Amino acid sequence: MLLGLGIGAMYAALAVGVIIVHRGTGVVNFALGAQAMFPAIVYVELRTSGDLLLPVVLLPNRIALGEAVGFWPAAVVALTIGMLVSIVAYLLIFRPLRQAPALNVIVATIGLTIVLQGLAVKSFGTTTVRGPSILPRNSISVFDNRVPVDRFWLTGVVMVLMIMLTVVYRRTRFGLATRAAAGNEKGTILLGFDPVRLGVINWVLASLLASAIGILTTSLSGVNPFNYSLFVIPALGAALAARLRSFGVAVFTGLAIGAFQAVAVRLVSQEMVPTVLRGGLDSLIPFVVIVVALLRSGRTLPDRATLVPRYHVTVTRQAMDPKLWLSVVLVGVAIALLADSSVRLGLIQSMFVTTLLLSIVLMTGIVGQVSLAQLAFAGCSAFLLAEATTDWNLPFPLGPIAAVALTTIIGTIIAAPALRIRGLQFAIVTFAAALVFERLMFRSPTFTGESGVALVETPQLFGIELGIFAGGTFPSRRFTVISVLVAAAAALFVARIRNSSLGRRLLAVRNNERAAAAAGISVPFHKLLGAALASFVAAVAGVISAYKVTQLTSASYEPDAGLELLGLAFLGGIGSVTGAVIGGLIAPSGLLIVWLSSAAPSENLFLVTGIGLILVTLRFPAGIAGTLELVAQRLFGRFRSNEAHDRRR
Repeated sequence: MLLGLGIGAMYAALAVGVIIVHRGTGVVNFALGAQAMFPAIVYVELRTSGDLLLPVVLLPNRIALGEAVGFWPAAVVALTIGMLVSIVAYLLIFRPLRQAPALNVIVATIGLTIVLQGLAVKSFGTTTVRGPSILPRNSISVFDNRVPVDRFWLTGVVMVLMIMLTVVYRRTRFGLATRAAAGNEKGTILLGFDPVRLGVINWVLASLLASAIGILTTSLSGVNPFNYSLFVIPALGAALAARLRSFGVAVFTGLAIGAFQAVAVRLVSQEMVPTVLRGGLDSLIPFVVIVVALLRSGRTLPDRATLVPRYHVTVTRQAMDPKLWLSVVLVGVAIALLADSSVRLGLIQSMFVTTLLLSIVLMTGIVGQVSLAQLAFAGCSAFLLAEATTDWNLPFPLGPIAAVALTTIIGTIIAAPALRIRGLQFAIVTFAAALVFERLMFRSPTFTGESGVALVETPQLFGIELGIFAGGTFPSRRFTVISVLVAAAAALFVARIRNSSLGRRLLAVRNNERAAAAAGISVPFHKLLGAALASFVAAVAGVISAYKVTQLTSASYEPDAGLELLGLAFLGGIGSVTGAVIGGLIAPSGLLIVWLSSAAPSENLFLVTGIGLILVTLRFPAGIAGTLELVAQRLFGRFRSNEAHDRRR
């Protein structure tokens, strides 16, 4: 438990940062881990190579200073960069979104995370590095065991900062003004305070706190462009346990999560837990904390949505013209039959992502619940398919049917907290659930064996191979056509739901639960039904993924990728089937990216995705599909207006 205090201190600091940002601006900042990551990488590079990394685009982002820099200059420069990033992010992104839907704000934090990760990858790479030790490295004896003292130093630093911040927010004019702004922004303006200035200061304080602890922990856990982003999940659990109010409760909960995670790692290393739990028992602890905190106090958590009117994303009615659908499917089949292998592989990836994005359109666009676990459900279906074909000996198509059915049941159970919580709170639960799936299931020896790889047998029907290697070509044209047809069937399924009476009831529940209940609609039933349907579509996508990869590892279903998928859904247009198709085409390794890969390095495409997400969130909330439809309507309307004018003349 004492060894876990080091990482627990990081969780505690990030939890306090989450509370500070929420108090000042009402934003639950999923990007806080990435905001701590970039200054930490800047610090490590200054201390080891003497190079200065800058978070800029189209300009040199690595400046060689000649030799390694000492602790204080490196720390000051790194913290300054972190502070400037937070100021720019708040003024340019989150201040304009202060009255936007919760979904837009979540996507904006995802976009900021991707941008910072892309900048780090572009200038630093993906390796994990450790900085020189900052805290004392000696150890002390506790119950006849040696414990490094740096764990106690980190805990002490966080405790001191927590006390200082508690005094500031309870006793100073700034702290009282921030608390007032969180409750009534208009009233705060009437009292002579500037909410924008308060927001900037709170963002800067949170960034400095997270960056400082991130720098201190670089010698413990190391830093890379991605690992700090996942630290925000336990931090969110600690912040929610504190009801987004109490710094003290958040700090002690964060430390406790780190301590019990260390105990879980010890139990796993000593093989004192069942085999099915050995993949990641430590990830289960933050999830349990989050679920318990939300179920106990979810309705009493502060939520600015109750004070500021918020609108929902527009869900368009889907066109059901058979000629249009048939022509689109025929184009996909033609590409599958005539294109070369690289294009076929990109098309398969696009069809998988399109099917998965359709589940997000259904869950988030139509049902109104922001789910970050749809990729995890696809992974669950894929691993269950591997289990069904190898251990359960279920032939095709019984194996896929069993995997989809079980995943649908699991997804419905995971969605049960939606009966009490919604919006950001539900997003946090599903994000934590995605981490549990990835660590506990996708890395479990029960599903992957000791090799860490789960094998999927080639599907056969009436002696005909249907897998990706069928016919002696890779990828097989037969499997490519099947992936196109499955994606088309999923699109038709979601479009039918949207246009049906069930879709209208789901939208009624999304828009106003009380009004829907007054109209005789069962809100709990429709929430769970919507979750089940979305899980079903995600499970179908998982089957495509399993047969596409054939050798499954946890790397394909990481929680960070789930965040990016929600961003892709929003970028394409989360309120329409067309948006899911567009998102699938521009997905990493998708059809459009295959065509563009020769023109731009992959890390630049990753960075462009993040920037595109932010721009769409700010300027085009309907996504690419909605924007194109609006442009077409205006052009068509202008054409008809000119035609009528000519007739009158």
